[in-house]
Amino acid sequence: MVPIPVKITDKIIQYSFYLLFFLVPLILTPFNYELFEYNKMMAVYGLTMIILCAWVSKMILKGRLNLIRTPFDIPLFLFLVSQIISTLFSIDSHVSIWGYYSRFNGGLISIISYLVLFYAFVSNFPKEKISRLLKVILLSGLIVAAYGILERFGIDKDLWVQDVQNRVFSTLGQPNWLAAYLAVLIPLTIGIALQYFTNQFSDLNGKIQNSKVKSQNYNAKFKNTGLLDNWIIGLLLFISNVFYLTLVFTKSRSGFIGLWSSLIVLWSIFLIPYLFHKLQPQKITHIHATASICVKYIKLIGIYIFSFILISFFFGTPFQNLNRLTLPEILSQKPEIGNRKAVASPGSSVIEIGITESGTIRNIVWKGALQIVKNYPLFGSGVETFAYAYYKYRPVEHNMTSEWDFLYNKAHNEYLNYAATTGFIGLGTYLLFIGSFIWWNINKLKAQNNLDFGFDLNLWILSFGLFVAWLSILITNFFGFSVVIIQLFFFLIPAISFLLSKDLTFASPPVTSNRSFDLASDKQPVNNFQYGLILICLLTMLYGIYRLSVLWSADVLFASGYHESRSSQYTSAYQSLRNAILANPDEPLYYDEFSLPASQIAVALKESGDSSTSAQLEKEAILSSDQAVSISPNNVNFWKTRTRVFYTLSQLSEINTYLEKSLEALVKAHSLAPTDPKVSYNLALLYDKKGEKEESMKLLEETRVLKPDYRDAYFTAALFYERDKKKDRAREMLKFILNRLNPNDEDAKKRLEEIK
Repeated sequence: MVPIPVKITDKIIQYSFYLLFFLVPLILTPFNYELFEYNKMMAVYGLTMIILCAWVSKMILKGRLNLIRTPFDIPLFLFLVSQIISTLFSIDSHVSIWGYYSRFNGGLISIISYLVLFYAFVSNFPKEKISRLLKVILLSGLIVAAYGILERFGIDKDLWVQDVQNRVFSTLGQPNWLAAYLAVLIPLTIGIALQYFTNQFSDLNGKIQNSKVKSQNYNAKFKNTGLLDNWIIGLLLFISNVFYLTLVFTKSRSGFIGLWSSLIVLWSIFLIPYLFHKLQPQKITHIHATASICVKYIKLIGIYIFSFILISFFFGTPFQNLNRLTLPEILSQKPEIGNRKAVASPGSSVIEIGITESGTIRNIVWKGALQIVKNYPLFGSGVETFAYAYYKYRPVEHNMTSEWDFLYNKAHNEYLNYAATTGFIGLGTYLLFIGSFIWWNINKLKAQNNLDFGFDLNLWILSFGLFVAWLSILITNFFGFSVVIIQLFFFLIPAISFLLSKDLTFASPPVTSNRSFDLASDKQPVNNFQYGLILICLLTMLYGIYRLSVLWSADVLFASGYHESRSSQYTSAYQSLRNAILANPDEPLYYDEFSLPASQIAVALKESGDSSTSAQLEKEAILSSDQAVSISPNNVNFWKTRTRVFYTLSQLSEINTYLEKSLEALVKAHSLAPTDPKVSYNLALLYDKKGEKEESMKLLEETRVLKPDYRDAYFTAALFYERDKKKDRAREMLKFILNRLNPNDEDAKKRLEEIK
């Protein structure tokens, strides 16, 4: 009999995992700087602390290390070591430890959390409760999908800047993230349906015996069983269709490819042994039963696939070529007058062709990622530092896209992202883990043609549903990157699959107590030393959760200050950001944002005659900017902010000290982002203000080379040329704007007339 305290720890761990998979996809708040991922990551941290505390307490009570060995230990250990080393050599260790602010997922602490959850699960979660856990996962997913469908009908269309009716994102925050989540759930749902289908046969909850007579009996039972005899299978078919319909509404090509690739793999798992039996009929053993089973599974999977095809026919797909065969496209087809189509010419500017196709942008970002890999080959630029490293190696062609001034904090390819930020060592260990899980499943797959005594068909079917669901992550990650729920699936689906298998061995040498006690009796007393250790563990967990709540509150304050600052409410922004810093004094982003309203208020107070308070705020603004760049010296945005702060403060004095510091900050930003046209453009303005006209014109020319359709660079150059009595050059700049960029530019027209 298990001691009652141990039962309590087991229950805490079990229900914490239920909460983890139920809450993470759903949780979001309107109060934070990032509404979705930040809250999901905080939930993971909080529940990880609870699970870890319960696990450690359980080991203290048992007096031994309760840690299950798995076939993935070496790959996971090497992966963790690679992330630690990459963090040590990072260009921004703060970001590498905590993760990129607003994402957080992917930092070293988050990786440690996922690994703790992996081993806590395989070492403590009851195998017989996995079925309930999967139901919790599906229930949460059904709520997410239902809300996504309601979004399609406009339930929250007025709450978002994005056109959420066109591409739904539900509670995940982005259509591709929602699609990746659903691409996991759909194969998992089919796997559960296959398991319930197996349960329809009497005695198949037992073991398949290596006996020709037994096999023939099972074969007969399979033949007499209908595919949809169980209402639960019909319910799962409905749920999977809800998931698929929501996925279609995301219009995510990566999710679509990931799902259908995984479905092909799932079908092949049963098609291959069937063909093997047909090609080698001389092997008359229990393979007869295997072939018969596989035919039923192939048909059941076919029903699901057919239902998905019907949904695609009525609601379309993310691919235009496929949509030619769908009902919406057929109904909307109109004859083309003169058989002519509008096609953008190769030399068209962004203004002419509108939004750049995502695949084009992705290829450019990948090119920049490869340049980072080339310059940081072993351990990368540092865990989660892609945003800063990419600025330095950003391809010039990125400037000719519609997202030329967007900040890219991921490579939009998980594998390239690992290569860029953690080098070939980090990517290699990541792929080693992936390869080890795939190889482990391939070895299980071989068992289908050798159904020896002890083979549990139910668990075998379910484990392959999990495996195929996990494979979809590898595909969607090729076109994007993991978010919190996908990372949970990535690390915990192998844990669930392993627990379903028979390969469990303990690695548990005695570690705590010199005295032994009978674990088989719930009457065995717990000594004071053990109570003391458990109390320390509990207090540590409570402190950790308290710190999480403080960090969450700091983020709420920061979000408020950030938006107030953008609305020019500098006084309230100053107070909110100051409180955020007091709550979380280690976050450089808070100092960076705080320096802006502080500098603005300092100037306003000086103009109103309050020189004393102005001087104090002036000092605070400078110290805050100093703190931000000292923690993260390679953060381009911090140097841009520093430029604005000193430029604002330059109004306090006729001495050019602050203007010089502003220039120095922007020169630093230019060295970190040499292909950013905004940086070179603003640097040209500062040099001109300083009186260095030659350097200014040189930088404006550099800006026009970096971004040939940068209207402001041409207009400013025209103003400078006009001022310097070079009217021909001025007219040349203005004519370029009107002839090549925007023929309706009123300012350019007016200026050109004045020059004439």
